[in-house]
Amino acid sequence: MHILVCVKQVLDPDGVNSYAFWGRLTVDPSGRAFDTGEMVPRIINAYDEQAVEAALQIRDAGIDCRITVVTVGNEESGTILKRCVAMGADDSFHIVDPGAGAGDGFRAAALLAGLVTELGDIDLVLCGRQGSDYDQGTVPAVLAERLDAALVTMSAGLTVHGDTLRVTRVTPLGEEVVRATTPAVVSISNEIGTPRYPSSRRMMQARRQPPERREANAYLESTSAIGVELTALVVPDVQGHCEIIDGATPAEKSQRLMQQLDERGLLSG
Repeated sequence: MHILVCVKQVLDPDGVNSYAFWGRLTVDPSGRAFDTGEMVPRIINAYDEQAVEAALQIRDAGIDCRITVVTVGNEESGTILKRCVAMGADDSFHIVDPGAGAGDGFRAAALLAGLVTELGDIDLVLCGRQGSDYDQGTVPAVLAERLDAALVTMSAGLTVHGDTLRVTRVTPLGEEVVRATTPAVVSISNEIGTPRYPSSRRMMQARRQPPERREANAYLESTSAIGVELTALVVPDVQGHCEIIDGATPAEKSQRLMQQLDERGLLSG
């Protein structure tokens, strides 16, 4: 079995949130990207890292498989692939795209589909459920459509039985178990568990194993956006209002809190 895992480089969400909390998050002159300078690191999207973990769990279960990771992004985005190889992936591909970072999941899916077609032997594609930057979650569905493959979303675990997948999905009403045949695209949710930490030996090996490079124009007739165009980003003005409840004891504070809530009509009904 050949498993392809799609990963993406994003700004560290904790860093972005800290900038926003302190009122320092701004949009750059283009109006289409956050201006964080070099202060906020770029890391692998957390859901995608869990997709790598899902692939490794399939191997741990005794399935003979090859695990390939791929990212679509600018020249610098390929650095996250080293971590994936250090975790246990066999090889990696970097599709260098000058139009990356514009939030166009349709474009990214088209490029990924081009690589899948080139490789020719992919049985299973794993993606994170969504990116932490734009939170669209469009790539898995568009990719499955382009590949004419089965799509299973929000996976909290999956097992392989020949050419059949048994996938446990997370739904608002609880877990749901579905079966699908390969080829298939499965999006992984955080319920899959904490990704393993790369060993020192694997980290050293990953440094000596650069990804294979592909150019975006090899898979697209045009390098222009093909699905979604990001026109502007806006940082909302979020204001917090904190009111301190005084009192000599916790019981007195609680009593005053309930009194204020009642006076404001928040306990009625």
